[in-house]
Amino acid sequence: MPGKKKSKKKSAREESASPREPEDPIAANVRVPPPPRPGESLRALLLNRQVDEKELLGMKISSRVLEQLTPQEIRELKMVFDVFDTNSSGTVDAQKLRRAFRVLGFKMSKEDVREMMFNVTKKAKGEIDFNEFLEMVIERQGDSRDIYEEIKQGFKMMDYDDTGKITVSNLKQACKDAGIRFTDREIHEMVEEADMNGDNAVDEEEFINIMLKTNLF
Repeated sequence: MPGKKKSKKKSAREESASPREPEDPIAANVRVPPPPRPGESLRALLLNRQVDEKELLGMKISSRVLEQLTPQEIRELKMVFDVFDTNSSGTVDAQKLRRAFRVLGFKMSKEDVREMMFNVTKKAKGEIDFNEFLEMVIERQGDSRDIYEEIKQGFKMMDYDDTGKITVSNLKQACKDAGIRFTDREIHEMVEEADMNGDNAVDEEEFINIMLKTNLF
């Protein structure tokens, strides 16, 4: 019988010498967006960059919502929603929803809230998620007292140094201007309660958060 031909194995030196095609880590058909320029603000990013209708703030947002609300408005509404989503479940019940709408300047009865929840969800499930919340906001848009905007204006009035933060001295000055008397200890305690990041001052987000949670509006 004729003997089998042995396949000739390449030596390690020969294999290493063989030319290999360099692998392109980035596919040619993938478009990589340019990085933001230094100093480009978050507001500019939110308002000017193209938004994928399925991805905004890490969530899927319907095209109807994106047609009616700007990315900045959606971000601010998310902040309001999160305040009342106290257990971070991603949903709010009818009672918390009514309070959230009150913040946004909408006067709604308990029956109005339940009816709108059913109209949006088509189910009597008792809770709504953020997307459904946005749908309800769109339905109720119109003349209303914007308490959220009033809170922001209140912050600007107390930010005497225009630093984006309210300090203990700012709060003392605001109390003096309003004719309200508080001890130094009470003023320090107010700042400490609202100060979430431990910088001994209250930024706009912290101010809005404490005002909404304590119903000081």
